[in-house]
Amino acid sequence: MNVLKKILIILIVCFASISLKAQPNQIIDEVIAVVGNTPILRSEFDILVSQIDPDVKVTDKLKCEILQDLIIDKMLVHQAEIDSITITDDEVNDRIDNNIRFFERQMNSRANIEKYLGMTVEAYKKQIFPKVKAQMLKEKMMQKVQSEIKITPKEVRDFYATIPKDSLPFISSEVEVAQIVMKPIYSAEAKEFAFEELNILRARILAGESFNRLATIYSEDPGSKTQGGLLPEFGRGDMVPEFERAAFTMKKDSISEIIETKYGYHILKLIDKRGDKVIVRHILIRPKLIDADMELVKLKLDTLLMSLRSGKIKLCNAVKDYSEDEETKQNCGYFTDPNIGSQRIPFDYLEKDMATALVKLKPGQYSEPVIGYSNDGSPFFRIFYLNIETKPHVANLEQDWQRIQSMALEDKRGDVLDLWAEKKRRDTFIFISSGYLFCPWFADWNTK
Repeated sequence: MNVLKKILIILIVCFASISLKAQPNQIIDEVIAVVGNTPILRSEFDILVSQIDPDVKVTDKLKCEILQDLIIDKMLVHQAEIDSITITDDEVNDRIDNNIRFFERQMNSRANIEKYLGMTVEAYKKQIFPKVKAQMLKEKMMQKVQSEIKITPKEVRDFYATIPKDSLPFISSEVEVAQIVMKPIYSAEAKEFAFEELNILRARILAGESFNRLATIYSEDPGSKTQGGLLPEFGRGDMVPEFERAAFTMKKDSISEIIETKYGYHILKLIDKRGDKVIVRHILIRPKLIDADMELVKLKLDTLLMSLRSGKIKLCNAVKDYSEDEETKQNCGYFTDPNIGSQRIPFDYLEKDMATALVKLKPGQYSEPVIGYSNDGSPFFRIFYLNIETKPHVANLEQDWQRIQSMALEDKRGDVLDLWAEKKRRDTFIFISSGYLFCPWFADWNTK
């Protein structure tokens, strides 16, 4: 499934429950349950059922599990309100804005999102607000319920022992790999040339030319140039400090001085300021790298590589002193699986250039320098260190402790949540439509 299709599915799920249109004499929705004073619509349930993997058979038992999870979700929100757990409007709007920014990057523009939604982003945000707030309340209440849960080594072993041998997950080849990243330094001449190029554009704008038009022609930010330099609304902490500082000190329709950031040189035009949010257009001009700049950083990395291979410098020290990738620098250069916190990464998940470099290595070896490109298109060099490589295998405690520990912890969290729900349902108004009482555990859930 490509990225765009995944995004469209996310948008469909977020949007479906507020875009249903009833046809004459047709029942398109109904209340199938009520928790507290919150109804559960058939459309909500149907959306969740439609998300099941096509290869999985949809049985009554599976539908019951989905409905039970949906009811427990509503119970969590209901209890959060009783316990006065708060989520501010700003927190909700920040979550929505972050999601919108992600969609904009993947779908290339806000206009593409609005075309798909059939409404403006602002209208969509208003309609989705209650759903997102409920989701955040659920998450916060769940954290409260599960906050004290820990897992012991014995519990991990006991959990592993309960998994039927033919149900143990098959683990593809995995690697523990670290990297050291070095970026080329722009020459003083290149920086001066970029500054002057942008200075000319700024003068043309101040003389009356269209900011939008010049941004579309000259800006080197691919994500905004097609929109005349327009960026999504952002708040404090969303941008690099120099850019943000300028944006929040500008007056509406004013043009900034030239600002230097790690991405290059910018000029901004403030479109609007809404409390602690701003909307700006910008033009980005990057200094141009020449072959000599690239050769210089590669030579520096080659020299470091010799020291690593000879043992004159340790990997962690080299990462600390030289690597320019902040994400891996904090972990001795190693990549981690964000889902379970493990340093072992499935080989199938690796970027193409990383995979190509690693297939030539044995554990304990360093790769030759490899060129890579950031999201903004700027180049860098990096070397990889292959620490461990596992062969495809059936999950076992010796090789996959962290993965099985994560599974055991998730299972225990589920059990604790079920016990909480069983207790709380006795104090909560719950109504389940007779058409959905075929689920065995719902027999006595209706409030008498």
